Amino acid sequence: MSTTSSTVSIRPSRTASPQNRRTWFGALTAAALLAGWVAPQPAVAQLAVFDARANLEATLAAARQVESLANEARTLANQARSLAASPYSHLAESSETLRDIGELARTVRGTAATLDGVQRQFADLYPDDLSLSDLTALGADRSTTARRTAEDLARTAAELERLAQSRDGRLRGAMAASEAAQGETAAIQSSTQMLSILAEDLASMRTVLLAQSRLMAEGAARQAADREAAIEARRRFWARGASTPAAPSFNPLPHARD
Repeated sequence: MSTTSSTVSIRPSRTASPQNRRTWFGALTAAALLAGWVAPQPAVAQLAVFDARANLEATLAAARQVESLANEARTLANQARSLAASPYSHLAESSETLRDIGELARTVRGTAATLDGVQRQFADLYPDDLSLSDLTALGADRSTTARRTAEDLARTAAELERLAQSRDGRLRGAMAASEAAQGETAAIQSSTQMLSILAEDLASMRTVLLAQSRLMAEGAARQAADREAAIEARRRFWARGASTPAAPSFNPLPHARD
């Protein structure tokens, strides 16, 4: 069994009419024109265009950014310089000196430096009622306390003078560090160190004034107690009962009858 080919020829049939032939040639021409229109065109080289204005704006923007970064770097450097600590410090020496000054008030041997000690000491040395007291023993105890109180004052003054020997050097060091400070933190630290030296001076003055006050209080109390003791001694003397003197055991006038 034979098969009829289904291929359709694009050639016009010889038996076609002239009108059909003109139609066929028109369609062929339109197809050729359409194929030429959609066919890819050869690539055309493109020329680079330099925009001077855009390039200038980009350069200025980069310069502004670099300047901003430089300003931030300078700001950070100034902050680091401002926060830098002072290389000089004598706070350890000042703390030790203040501790030694405080110890002077706790090593007194005369009039006590505490409230309880003063009350107990005055009750023993200066009783209100002297009628049953040993005036001689009280006088001796008061003299001993006065001597020790004066010794406390002299020892305190000498010890404070010893502690103040290095104070001038530390003050000069703090002043030099304050002058050479490059930031606020270093300047504040140097000022704080000078204030610590001032605190040492104030503590020394306070300690000396307290020692002088104890000596003055002891002297005033001792004078009043001595007057009271003298009055009591005189009262005891005149309070003795009158008695007739005993006759002598010898003849005071052996030759009175001669």
